[in-house]
Amino acid sequence: MSTSLSVEQLHSILASFPDPVFLLTRSGRYAAIYGGTDSRYYHDGSGLVGKHLHDVLKPDKADWFLAEIAKVLELRGMHILEYGLDGSDVLGLDDLGPSDTIWFEGRVQALDFLIDEEEAVLWVASNITDRINIEMELSDAMRQEREAIDVLWRRIASARSNKKVIARWTLDVAQSRLIPAQGEPIALTGNEAHLLNCLAESEGALVSKERLCARMFPGTDPKSPERLTVTLSRLRKKLARHQCDLVVRSVFGKGFALTEDVRIL
Repeated sequence: MSTSLSVEQLHSILASFPDPVFLLTRSGRYAAIYGGTDSRYYHDGSGLVGKHLHDVLKPDKADWFLAEIAKVLELRGMHILEYGLDGSDVLGLDDLGPSDTIWFEGRVQALDFLIDEEEAVLWVASNITDRINIEMELSDAMRQEREAIDVLWRRIASARSNKKVIARWTLDVAQSRLIPAQGEPIALTGNEAHLLNCLAESEGALVSKERLCARMFPGTDPKSPERLTVTLSRLRKKLARHQCDLVVRSVFGKGFALTEDVRIL
């Protein structure tokens, strides 16, 4: 048995949504606003009905919303995006608005009917500021950790350069072999030997991906990063397969380095 809802009941359901739901026309007019009942995250937006985006937002921000509306109307599917709003983006709130950016996730869907003879979209805005702030804090913490690791390895490299270190490994570039102090030589491909040579020359310092590509694959080959990634992956697997404790370490966003000195023939 199906239950049909009255228009009043449908409006009541829409009005109870915790997140605000906007009906926006192609020209940027607020045709209707529902929901937004969670006062911890949203202000009452009922006063926006009938106004246009350019009446409410700074020109560049209003133009951005209009462009996204046009994109959804063109694609006709669900469009999900994240965006921030500062107090300075909202007209009349330069002094009263919050100093920090408020972040939203927008879920935008084109409607299959006209509103006042205009195409329109349904735009649900969810406040995701807490999540964005946590991601930023984690990103900052990871950046600080990478910088600390980089400083540590620079100190290690500096200490190595100030004293004589007996390398446990010898790289024979001409014969493409890695020769341990004890044990059988490990056969390498030309690219693997070239990669080890580039890293060994840095004496423990990080070498960027861009620099390695330029050294190993000179020119403008657009596939150089992919070729470097394949070479690095195969080299690591080969070293592990031979139970070799020479490691090519990587620092995200910084580059690559060897964990031990390698003597080059």
